[in-house]
Amino acid sequence: MTTATTATATATRSTTGAATATSTATANAATSSAAANAARSLGGDMTTFLKLLTTQLRHQDPTQPMDPNQLTQQLAQFAGVEQQIATNQHMEALLGLQRTSALVAATPMMGREVEVSADHLQLSNGTAQEVRLPPASGNVTRARVALTDSTGAVIRDAVVPLGSAATGWSWDGKNAQGRGLADGRFGLSVTGVDATGGTTGALSAVVAGTVTGISQDRDGVQLAVGAMTTGFDSLRRVR
Repeated sequence: MTTATTATATATRSTTGAATATSTATANAATSSAAANAARSLGGDMTTFLKLLTTQLRHQDPTQPMDPNQLTQQLAQFAGVEQQIATNQHMEALLGLQRTSALVAATPMMGREVEVSADHLQLSNGTAQEVRLPPASGNVTRARVALTDSTGAVIRDAVVPLGSAATGWSWDGKNAQGRGLADGRFGLSVTGVDATGGTTGALSAVVAGTVTGISQDRDGVQLAVGAMTTGFDSLRRVR
């Protein structure tokens, strides 16, 4: 490996690490902020309650004093809510650690070829992810790959023969008229076609590509496969 290649690889890992740390910190900070706001709100409510209580005790009618049982119940309710918020804060801290662990565990996926379950392709600079088609089975010998735009209109419809093993189909970024389309997200559906040309139902096709980034949000770890972002739970195979 040349010095330039080594430096490039090192810079890429450093950039990925920084992005990973930033996404983790952002997700954890958002969670901690919600717990902190709840604690501050309760603290303000408790202070207001105690001020009202002491004022009421100071000005109450000596012949009709406040019911001590009612006072005890109100204090117990506040204490119970305070304990619940503290428990939630501890749980959120544990979840934050779990998210960080999941993100770190996913880091080795960078640069790997993967297959993910997806219902769309992401076109970028005329290139999209590869669609991996299952092998032929029974009377299903072909697959119909349909791509739709944001309105649901079909912009490309291709019938692809299936082989004895899984095969790949790559979209050239053009519509049915051969015109190149602008970058964006396009819906994907794959259905089986029998020898008579009839549709037999959806096929278990997957989308393949290289992992170019790993991030985290409230929904968990996200993988960037080319220009497409998908949840880690959609991962079906690592090649």
